[in-house]
Amino acid sequence: MYTLHITNKNYSSWSLRPWVLMRACGIEFDEVLHRFTPGSPSDFRGISPSGRVPWLEDGDTVVWDSLAIAEYLAERHPQVWPADDRARAWRVAPPPKCIPASPACATNTA
Repeated sequence: MYTLHITNKNYSSWSLRPWVLMRACGIEFDEVLHRFTPGSPSDFRGISPSGRVPWLEDGDTVVWDSLAIAEYLAERHPQVWPADDRARAWRVAPPPKCIPASPACATNTA
């Protein structure tokens, strides 16, 4: 079972991201909430490898950074990223905003 260490989801979108991902994908985990208030020091070096939240524990493995957590989970749970390779590419490099003369918009008929 995974353990996800986060802080207040109202103040930390970084903590919210892996929490939402795991809930939406039905990945079971224990949640450990580390409290802080806005404006207070947010140094978790005594308990987190990076000194920040979130971090994920999976046995002896510790992963920090919300994107690294998502990638780690995607390697173990196929429902995390889309099966289609084009859709997976779009998640990290969405197409640029279309400009009529842009080659990216060559097939755009709008």
